[in-house]
Amino acid sequence: MKTQQMRQKVYFLFLALVLIPQNSFSQIAGSNSNVEMSFRDKNDLRDALRPVPKEAVFKMDGYYLWDPSVIKVGHTYHLFASRWPASTGMNGWKRSHIIRATSKSLFGPYKFAEEVFDLSKHPWSTEAMHNPKIMKVGKKYLLYHLGMPAWQTGFAFADNIEGPWMPINKPVIATNNPAIMIKPGGKIYVVGKFKPKETIDGKWDAYMQAFEADSIMGKYTLVGDNKNRLPYNFELEDPTVWWANNQYNVICTDWEAKVTGIEKAVLLYTSKDGVKYKLYSDIPVWSQNEKIPIIGGDSLKVTKVERPQVYINEKGKMTALLAGVHPPGIGATYIVIRPVKNFVPTNTER
Repeated sequence: MKTQQMRQKVYFLFLALVLIPQNSFSQIAGSNSNVEMSFRDKNDLRDALRPVPKEAVFKMDGYYLWDPSVIKVGHTYHLFASRWPASTGMNGWKRSHIIRATSKSLFGPYKFAEEVFDLSKHPWSTEAMHNPKIMKVGKKYLLYHLGMPAWQTGFAFADNIEGPWMPINKPVIATNNPAIMIKPGGKIYVVGKFKPKETIDGKWDAYMQAFEADSIMGKYTLVGDNKNRLPYNFELEDPTVWWANNQYNVICTDWEAKVTGIEKAVLLYTSKDGVKYKLYSDIPVWSQNEKIPIIGGDSLKVTKVERPQVYINEKGKMTALLAGVHPPGIGATYIVIRPVKNFVPTNTER
């Protein structure tokens, strides 16, 4: 039995040397201790992605759209997103604002409903509101977002999904690109990204940190230590987190392509304790420059897929993966809502 286990360890070490991109080797020596990695010959979530209905592509003439997040209230789906004028190009996100659109189906079509905030009247996020995410906390709706110029996480609450929204007078969580989850039992769990004081490769390192709080307004305390929660010092952008199969599940993008060799390919990590994470598969869930199949045999050609966000239905099942996408050439970004069928996140070593 010991001989067989030793052979398995040697086999997985061999796979690590073969499958991890060359630019990741330098990360392993300086990585967290007690981390695990799963090597798979397939990606179950990638296999669970389905063609997109034509109505599940949300565009607005004259605008870039980004950062999709959806909640169902009654029989209506409410899509919150960032928006800015197309005339300002991609860098216009630094002056973005939040909009809401509605549909009777998760997969559209969505109709623009309103611009959610008047930035001139916000207590501190006066330059831009970006990366909105919507959730329900108790009887209230929480819309949290990146606020500028503070570059921190702001909260706004409302009794109704249509508002009015009451923003908190100062940032609540000092992290970038946060994702919030209510744990079984009611505690709050948050993942976000941070820049370490020292970098390994001389670039802008984007490591994952996690926080917990007894209630949504905090106090938020660091989970584990101030090291990277991802294995092998892999890096991330734009995480989303949810609880399923008695574990934490985080979808994000592959910052600096250290896992897949593809910049900002979509990845999945899982954790049993919220401290030590494992890579679900080194095969991307959804990648750049892939054609997106449309129901009926057509396809969308996109050059980038970013800002992944999951939709979890009333039964706790993941039924859609949302993203902001770039068209080829010069053109405004838009939102795609892609169906997911029969996916349950596990992470059993093979």
